[in-house]
Amino acid sequence: MYKKLIIIFLALLLPVTFVPLFTVSSVVAQSAQPAVCNNPTNPDIVQACADYTAENKVLAQLQAQLASQKAKSGSLQKNVNQLVSQISSTQSKISGEISTINSLSLQIGQKQKAIGDLNSELDRQHASMSQLITRTDEIDQKGAEYVLLSADSVSSFYKDLDDFFSIKQSLYGALTRVKQIRSATETQEQQLQDKQSQALDAKDALLSQKNQLANNQKQVQTLLNSSKSAEQQQAALVSEQQKKVAAIQSKLFSFAGGATSSIPFSQAYDYATAASTATGVRAAFILAILTQESNLGKNVGTCNRADDPVSKGYRNIMPGPDAKASGKSSRDDQTVFLSITAALGLNPETTPLSCPLSGGGWGGAMGPAQFIPTTWQLIAPRVATALGRSTANPWSARDAIMASAIYLKDRGATGGDTNERNAACKYYSGRSCDGKSPANSFYGNNVMSLARSIQSDIDYLVQYGVSKR
Repeated sequence: MYKKLIIIFLALLLPVTFVPLFTVSSVVAQSAQPAVCNNPTNPDIVQACADYTAENKVLAQLQAQLASQKAKSGSLQKNVNQLVSQISSTQSKISGEISTINSLSLQIGQKQKAIGDLNSELDRQHASMSQLITRTDEIDQKGAEYVLLSADSVSSFYKDLDDFFSIKQSLYGALTRVKQIRSATETQEQQLQDKQSQALDAKDALLSQKNQLANNQKQVQTLLNSSKSAEQQQAALVSEQQKKVAAIQSKLFSFAGGATSSIPFSQAYDYATAASTATGVRAAFILAILTQESNLGKNVGTCNRADDPVSKGYRNIMPGPDAKASGKSSRDDQTVFLSITAALGLNPETTPLSCPLSGGGWGGAMGPAQFIPTTWQLIAPRVATALGRSTANPWSARDAIMASAIYLKDRGATGGDTNERNAACKYYSGRSCDGKSPANSFYGNNVMSLARSIQSDIDYLVQYGVSKR
């Protein structure tokens, strides 16, 4: 029906009664005392309220234990994460030491090659020096006799002798420099080997540290796995206890006037007669609307019940602040729904709602008359006034029937079949059934057919005092 689709212009004219008193969380909703327990009217309600209090106390204890276990798991998980981070950091340091060792090994190899080349050069120079020493000894032994017998002049002899000693002196200098270079290179090699030894020691220490960290991680992970297992077991206990509390809430919901099964026809007729007197809308037509919508309260919705999955919860089936802010919907039904259930002392997590249609769109319609929260918010003050109470309840059969009558009257449901048929179409889609290709006219046709059948049942009830249904 149309009230499931848009907020009508009536929002500009009527005051808003249900304003959010507080944000209702699942824990708060489970521990809040239902309004029906404030003034129980029979022993069954007294017992149900006592059971509700006792089971809620158990639930609170289990939830506290679960929270403690989750905190323990969180602390252990933090420790595991820190150890993993330390292991990763240590491995990076090990990689750095290995890189340093490899670099030093390369440098040591280069120094060793340089020392080898210098040793070869020294060997060559030693050989040359040995030849020069031999030649020097020969000259010393021959002396003047060699000069006198030589075919060369004395001046040539001494010139050659000067050249010889110059070469010998140069060779001594080169030999000394090569030895100095070799000594310096050997010192550098030793320093590199010392650094490499230090790097190897650092790497071994880091490996030992890494192994210790890995052992610690294994031990903490074992504790974490055990804690997680205990957490799952505790969560299962909480879930079972929540089901117990939800079952009691369902019973209290029924005690509070919530429609949980089909409304007896004779009772529905009494409520419709009172609504007809207040609004002028025909009783049979009112009951036809409720029959079309929920089979007189038998089908008030298969979403948001205690055992339903999260996907069928109110947060997923009706638009909320985010959907309105993003433009996905013009309504924020979630906030209003929480306000309505809070005012009635109902648990928003387990109060039944209609599911979205298979073709798409939003769900979340409430009670036998299937009002969406934002539309109920607009009409609820008038319903409460008509019934002489402070708060109207969309899940109450009497309230739902009065609300439908008021809503249908606003859509012209008086003065004959045509007006009723058009009002029915407006109730569903916001548009009348007139025109060559009326949208959703099937709904109006079905309602009118039901109204004729129900009128016959009413006539029988009035005549014989019993219902055929």
